[in-house]
Amino acid sequence: MTDEAPVAADLSVVADRFGLGEITETQVITAGTMNLNWRVTTTGGVWAVKRVLDVDAAAARRQHRVTIALAERGLPVPPACTVTSAGGDTLLDLRGRLYAVTGWVAGVHRGGTMLSPAETEDLGSLLSRLQVELGRILPAVPETVREMPAEAAAAKDGIDRYAAAAAARPEPDEFDAFVIDRMTARRVLLAQVAHLRPDEDAPVGPCGWIHGDFQHLNVLYGPAGVSAVLDWDRLKPRPVAAELVRSATLLFGRPDGSLDLQRVTAFAAGYRSVRPLPDAAIVDAVGRLWWERICDTWQLRRHYERQDPSCDHLFRSAEASLAWWTSNREPVSEAFTARRQTADRHRRTPGSSSVICPGHGPTVARW
Repeated sequence: MTDEAPVAADLSVVADRFGLGEITETQVITAGTMNLNWRVTTTGGVWAVKRVLDVDAAAARRQHRVTIALAERGLPVPPACTVTSAGGDTLLDLRGRLYAVTGWVAGVHRGGTMLSPAETEDLGSLLSRLQVELGRILPAVPETVREMPAEAAAAKDGIDRYAAAAAARPEPDEFDAFVIDRMTARRVLLAQVAHLRPDEDAPVGPCGWIHGDFQHLNVLYGPAGVSAVLDWDRLKPRPVAAELVRSATLLFGRPDGSLDLQRVTAFAAGYRSVRPLPDAAIVDAVGRLWWERICDTWQLRRHYERQDPSCDHLFRSAEASLAWWTSNREPVSEAFTARRQTADRHRRTPGSSSVICPGHGPTVARW
């Protein structure tokens, strides 16, 4: 059995232990790089089956408790199903291989720049509502933390290491040439802005529990709006403004690396309509993420140390974004903190979608 291909024997056991019915069709879900996922059709319905690889069992079970609780509170989160013969457990361990199941939620992914102004604000308010409810479900966390920004010297070491790795290839390809060029530019940029490294002694907050990867590939849309927020593997406590800023940069980035600043403003305004955040906290989060992007080379670690090119495209887009952001630092901060003047408008009638897992009643996701 391999991690790269569907394991028919495992899926049959999963269907039996979760009480899904007899399998009639399976389809590998190719989106995503961390876990293995299938769309499984059975005589009892359609299901999303996940082979959990990116977190341990304790973290997976905590996520499942959270998704069940969020769904019960009317948020568009598919609840984890329970193993029928394991006393309510939401995780099936097959000799070290961990599986989880949710009901399949119909919907499509929509890039942030496809959203209308009203949809953009609504998405920001949804993120805020999710964070607020997480704070009610999970244990309290400190109001502020100390966050250690990357050291310029350590960042330069990484830049030099991957530039050297690209140059040392026996037959450098186009990606290697791109890496050498961008690492050369990154080295110069780092030297120019080293004095802008965020303050490591300043308390950062307010803090709370966050989804951790709120971006378009983890949001599904149905006819009435968001039908599901997926992939809770990065659930953790952090400064909440950090998620607001990171999510906006992922949602509203254009192919040329620029940000749709009008949508950034609408998204942040929607967020702050539910959970007010001071300007200073947001501006600090913007500066910290920009510094992180200057110092971070995680895609190159995968490429050169793990021989995994699956994130090469993300390195290209990150470089385009960093170049544009560096030239537009002030407008970006202003977009996040601008007070959006929204005319009265007719909002959509809240939609709903039902997900029923064996052992659960119908969970209606509304927003």
